[in-house]
Amino acid sequence: MRPASILGRLLRGSVALALAATLFEPVPASASDQKTIAEQLVDAFEGVFGVHAGARRSGAKGVCATGEFIATGAAAHLTKAATLREGVRAPVLARFSVGGGNPNAPDASPSVRGLSFAIEGPGGEAHEFVLINAPVFGARTPESFLTFLRVRQADPATGRVNAEAVAAANAAHPDWAPQMAYLRENAPPASYATAPYFGVNSFVLVDAAGARRHARWTFEPVAGRVGLTAEERASRPRDFLDTELRDRLGRGPAEWRVLLTLAAPGDAVDDAVTAWPADRETLQVGLLRITAADAAGTKGACDGRFFNPTLLPDGIEPSNDPILTIRAEVYAVSLSRRSN
Repeated sequence: MRPASILGRLLRGSVALALAATLFEPVPASASDQKTIAEQLVDAFEGVFGVHAGARRSGAKGVCATGEFIATGAAAHLTKAATLREGVRAPVLARFSVGGGNPNAPDASPSVRGLSFAIEGPGGEAHEFVLINAPVFGARTPESFLTFLRVRQADPATGRVNAEAVAAANAAHPDWAPQMAYLRENAPPASYATAPYFGVNSFVLVDAAGARRHARWTFEPVAGRVGLTAEERASRPRDFLDTELRDRLGRGPAEWRVLLTLAAPGDAVDDAVTAWPADRETLQVGLLRITAADAAGTKGACDGRFFNPTLLPDGIEPSNDPILTIRAEVYAVSLSRRSN
């Protein structure tokens, strides 16, 4: 991959994304908020989690890993994407993370876990993924997510979050409920390797004739879904996930079956908080194999870059989901701040 050139392309595109953001309904905010929605979102992350020099504003705690992506060819009739052709094997640069902007967060916390990775297919075609271990996102729009973050910021005078205000906001924003319910009902993963990872946004598959289908990604762990018991959550060390992953990889690779689920008529294709019914057609289009992980705190290949889920090969296009279309600009703002 060529992170510098990719970043340049993304930053050039940020102007268009910023213009698109003006089409969203306004968020009540102070007169001082004369910023893009992306800047406001990064500000809100900093307001909740603080500013940690050199750290990502979201997914601040994590570990870089490497491996390979192996395509089955099962999606060849749906997309002309070179990265999904039968027999393609491409190197992977990946990052596993704990949700939130605190690089010292406990690994047993009930927040989301993330998996982001980049592959470079035939002809240098880039394909990047940003996934979480919940099948839905935390808010339907960037504006709603901004409200979600702002209401959780502590009062500077007391250092406390206003629990009553949070409860009232939760009730007023039903789009926040699906992810909160999922995280409440599913234990935090016992390992990065025993978590499923979901692309909460849909993408458009385009075949050689121009036919188009919406689809979503799921990465299903070959080791099975394994969560922490209540006793394990209480007894595990604060930083067990990266150590566990390296120990596991010392015995063999961690693998995920790469699945594409196809939308049916009427499915919410531009809505990251609405899951599709379980009976939708699903194809196994690849295998993700992780073979090595960096030591904790290592500044490896993941450190000075971000992963952009709208960096796609010919034959896959982003949907119009507003959570998806804002991601590149938010990540670019975050990168610029942690690089200072």
